[in-house]
Amino acid sequence: MRRPEPAVIHPDTDVKHRLLQTFRLLIISALAGAVWVAHRPETLPRTPAANNAKGDDMLDMLRQSAIKRASLMEITEAEINRHLAANVSSKMAAMFGGWIKFEGARVDLEPESARVFLVWNLKGQIRTASVDLAISREGENFHVELLRGAYGHLRMPRGMMRPLYPALEAVADTLQPEIRALFQMTKITIAKDKLVLDPRFPSA
Repeated sequence: MRRPEPAVIHPDTDVKHRLLQTFRLLIISALAGAVWVAHRPETLPRTPAANNAKGDDMLDMLRQSAIKRASLMEITEAEINRHLAANVSSKMAAMFGGWIKFEGARVDLEPESARVFLVWNLKGQIRTASVDLAISREGENFHVELLRGAYGHLRMPRGMMRPLYPALEAVADTLQPEIRALFQMTKITIAKDKLVLDPRFPSA
């Protein structure tokens, strides 16, 4: 009876197999790391407590400034976040089911760009997503450009932020009166921790 010949393992094939296995492990590790990073919520800007004596009169201030067109107006990051906490969360709470709760929106203002955070409570776990926005004016219209974004700590190009668009549009719809008043300004400048608004008519 003839004995079967032993299988021959070519060195090149064995090396390719090991490289493929290593590559698969790296991909799995990278995906697991990305999921972990994406689930880690970002550190959010602090929301100041409401000042009951002053109240939240940002919308009225914007409208009055647009009407008078007298001088520059500054709105601090803290004032914006106080306004968002008082107005956005309650209006959007009913948009999601009981298993996820919208906790609100916040902003972090840096020179030339604003980072907008959206915060959810998913069964007791805080989750965040954010987008970086820039504002420019062309002729009579302002344009808001989405520069980039993040899911948790996982930074992503703007093309990967499309799943967030419905939530961003819902926030924008909630803030339509404020946005309309803001876009009545002649110039909007995003500076460190504040918006600088110029309602004055441009000089001839």
